[in-house]
Amino acid sequence: MNRSVFVPGLLAVLLAAPFISVSCKKQGTAAVTETAAAAAPGQFPLTSAKAELTVLITKPPYVTGLNANDAAKWYEEYTNVHVQYIHVPYENTRAAANLMIAAGEYPDIIMNAGLSTVDGMKYGSQGIFIPLNELIEQQGYFFKEAVKRIPEIPPAITMPDGNIYGLPNINQAFHTFYNMKAWINEDWLNKLGLSTPVTTEEFANVLRAFKTRDPNGNGKADEIPMMGYYATNPRTWPQVFLLNSFVYFDPDTFLAMNSGKVTFAADTDAFRDGLRYVAGLVGEGLIDRASFTQNVDQAKQIGTDPAGARIGVFTDFVWWGFVGGNTDTADQRAINYVGLAPLKGPKGVQYTPVKASGFNPDWAHITDKAKDPALAFRWLDGMYSDEATWVLQLGIKGVMSDPADPGALGINRKPAIWKYIKRENSPAESPWYVPMFLGNRYADLRLGEQQDWDDPLTYHSIEVKLYRETSDKYYPYRPKEGGYVPLVLNHTMIETDEVGRLAEAINTYVRENIVAFITGNKNLDRDWAAYTAEFPRLDLARYLELKQTAYDRQYGQVN
Repeated sequence: MNRSVFVPGLLAVLLAAPFISVSCKKQGTAAVTETAAAAAPGQFPLTSAKAELTVLITKPPYVTGLNANDAAKWYEEYTNVHVQYIHVPYENTRAAANLMIAAGEYPDIIMNAGLSTVDGMKYGSQGIFIPLNELIEQQGYFFKEAVKRIPEIPPAITMPDGNIYGLPNINQAFHTFYNMKAWINEDWLNKLGLSTPVTTEEFANVLRAFKTRDPNGNGKADEIPMMGYYATNPRTWPQVFLLNSFVYFDPDTFLAMNSGKVTFAADTDAFRDGLRYVAGLVGEGLIDRASFTQNVDQAKQIGTDPAGARIGVFTDFVWWGFVGGNTDTADQRAINYVGLAPLKGPKGVQYTPVKASGFNPDWAHITDKAKDPALAFRWLDGMYSDEATWVLQLGIKGVMSDPADPGALGINRKPAIWKYIKRENSPAESPWYVPMFLGNRYADLRLGEQQDWDDPLTYHSIEVKLYRETSDKYYPYRPKEGGYVPLVLNHTMIETDEVGRLAEAINTYVRENIVAFITGNKNLDRDWAAYTAEFPRLDLARYLELKQTAYDRQYGQVN
């Protein structure tokens, strides 16, 4: 499949310039001095004589400690670099890492320790994290190859001072890019002789049929036409899915892009029209009011009711939050729920928001404790190689993973690349992979996992269903080039505090009013003017100015 299927496309045109352009704005660099890394970039082992590094990293409970981990030992042999790993707790990792840095007791490399971009900027400005620009230029090989496939990465990891302080982990889980999903009970549609709704008007009619025509066949009026649940992540809120039929609606920022300008969606007439539509559904009892207060456990108790299916449509990133897996109910009802594409609103609006980038910035940093920064960088850079990514992320070949069988097909129905080896009695703490390391799990590699397509249940398996539903139902409705704010906007340290304060006040105000309007506690005619009049006091104009400044600095031109 074409790469553009997996990479949100806003930056592809802007970033067509060679990778070397990333370094043009750098303010300071780490000197690339004499190094033990004698091999040419891209070659292994890195050294002729055994070298040493120290690395701070978290250890999940499902992975053997890295000083005794077979995959980590493999990488030692592959690079000829011995590493002493210092594990921080799996919980409160960031706090533990910050305490060690504050005490001055930190190693050559800090990796997957929960540090934020703000942490990276702070420690970079203090000289604790060294700039990587020249190391990337002079010593990089596999990282450069990786960003050819994902050109969004360089500007996303470049800080306002022009420096790169952290390397990203690449993990392109396609279904996470578009995670504001709704799932509809296809069995109910078939029983009632209904087509899958395409427009907001058709959807309302389907919900009415679910409510009144007894689709579960028990003779009781116990059907819930539509439901969500309250969670910190808004992907479970029904209003998010529905508002995108009226305006591009990102529930985390309420921001959009228009001809290179950062705009605000939550004070527009289109947004108001969307609220009016959702409020109408709530008023008719077509969206259950519990959606705005219940938690996932309460929702799942209804969704997995052993007496039978009760929910027509629910909103969640995945289906099992509501109805469990395929075998969690006697009627295997999870199989009946399929993705519902974004609905076409009365003015033709039909969006699915972009909500993931496929990489985690600031995954690994080299500190000023490193006596050989070039070696440290080469050790990290090697993890982006196909061989290292395979062993470290997918598992040791012949033990946890293997090349695909000849002629086998992957999740994407293209020739498979690899397969998991099914094992019995695997240890609780696996020694055969190191998912905490950097890696280059680009989309085609993830989707290249071999599947048994002779088994009809494969069509309903987790990864296959997530890929199919996302590709067919959500990807086609992604915003066009320049239609959304990039997910990574890096502010200066001075800007960060002000942006954070403004964002918290604005977002809290909007979210509270959304619920008030759609539940009828506020009236969209009587109270709308008072709602919009509050934004000047919240300093919305200043907030948009700061976001525009960050966008222009980071993405406004090819460096």
